Amino acid sequence: MGNKKIMVARDLYTGYSHKQIVCKNINAHLDTGSLTCLIGRNGAGKSTLMRTMCGFLKPIDGDIFLGVKRIKDYSQNALSRELSVVLTEIISEINYLSVRSVVEMGRYPYCNCFARLSNDDHQKVNQALKTVGIEHLSGKSMAAISDGQRQKVMIARALAQDTRVVILDEPLSFLDMPSRIEIMSLLKDIARSHDKAILLSSHDIELALHYADSLWVIDRDSHIYTATAPYTDRSRIIDDVFGVQSESVKDFLKL
Repeated sequence: MGNKKIMVARDLYTGYSHKQIVCKNINAHLDTGSLTCLIGRNGAGKSTLMRTMCGFLKPIDGDIFLGVKRIKDYSQNALSRELSVVLTEIISEINYLSVRSVVEMGRYPYCNCFARLSNDDHQKVNQALKTVGIEHLSGKSMAAISDGQRQKVMIARALAQDTRVVILDEPLSFLDMPSRIEIMSLLKDIARSHDKAILLSSHDIELALHYADSLWVIDRDSHIYTATAPYTDRSRIIDDVFGVQSESVKDFLKL
């Protein structure tokens, strides 16, 4: 175990066409055993970048490598054994399922065509439920649990998927502060104890600065640079993200 570069964005441009480029010339990487936060103002292109990193959107230019292969060279099944994704909007579409059924979805890339789980699959599901601390919710429906608990279920599903990289798009949305702290602490612990590279996007810069091992910062010019903890120039990061609004943010954070 230990930090190892596992996913790399090289000269990457994201967007929807050459006339609609969102972020430019991205050179950044993810390390195993590390929690990385993508931060930027609303509309800066966080979700577009996350979807590009997952392979849901094609890059406008540049490449994304996972291990020694480009993302585009993986089959869908092979990619799902290397990369798991947590999208907040998916949660509302699976309210009718039980917690355990959702976590079991993480094993589908390894199942036969009838999605029958082996004993090993069941063990990995049990371990994921235990690691995230939701064993007691196993039989409940997704509709019957809180937003924070639902987010834990999705993290458990990603953990059961047993991938080297986990990408989460705004996992703190709709959560109260205690739940946000709990989720960030849980993700950092999982990254370290399970040697995974975890990338999440967030509006909560205060928590990102506190928990993240590294940051991908989208500045006001839609460029991205990286920073590594400890963040000795927090004031500059706030300025780069918020521009003219940065003073009120720095005042709130006592910077």
